[in-house]
Amino acid sequence: MKASVNGAERIAYCLKRKPIITSLLNVDELPSVLETDSNIVFILKTDIFVIDSIVEQIREAGKLSFVHFDLIEGIGKDRTGIAYLAEKVGIDGIVTTKNSAITEAKKWGLLTVQRLFVFDSVSLDNGIRMTKASGPDAIEVLPGMVCQRIMDRIRKELDVPVIAGGLMIDLEDFDTALKSGVIGISTSSKELWRWQDENI
Repeated sequence: MKASVNGAERIAYCLKRKPIITSLLNVDELPSVLETDSNIVFILKTDIFVIDSIVEQIREAGKLSFVHFDLIEGIGKDRTGIAYLAEKVGIDGIVTTKNSAITEAKKWGLLTVQRLFVFDSVSLDNGIRMTKASGPDAIEVLPGMVCQRIMDRIRKELDVPVIAGGLMIDLEDFDTALKSGVIGISTSSKELWRWQDENI
């Protein structure tokens, strides 16, 4: 198992100077991801046949790899699946909507990001309740543009870093999210990847 660390501080440190997380949707985009200056990669779609190679290349590029546990194909969505990703594949962390996956991943020393889909006040209440129960290292709020509306409530209820994700496509979205108090944004927008490489 990996050594225990303060996951929230580690994620925040990685995003302090490079707040854009590159989201990998297709293995064909991996070379572009590896060329960016980002410190964290969210692997959103992959399968058991290629995950080892993807994670190895991300590691060699000096970046942290987070697998979207709910979407990976060919690996069981259970404790054995998490153990396999941690021990055999060597991922750094997971992204998931599931409390049970967060709890199990923490046992293996993985960094954990809980995804919260916020559509209304009920979903926000449920997300806050889930986060309190699972204790992830960070939360990713989708769609990201709602962060400016809910950050006061999240700060009041939770002591956890917030990442904005989903539909974050241009610099205006980026600026608005950061001004709301998030520590980073996850995006598949190559425009934002390039902007970070050139300006931060």
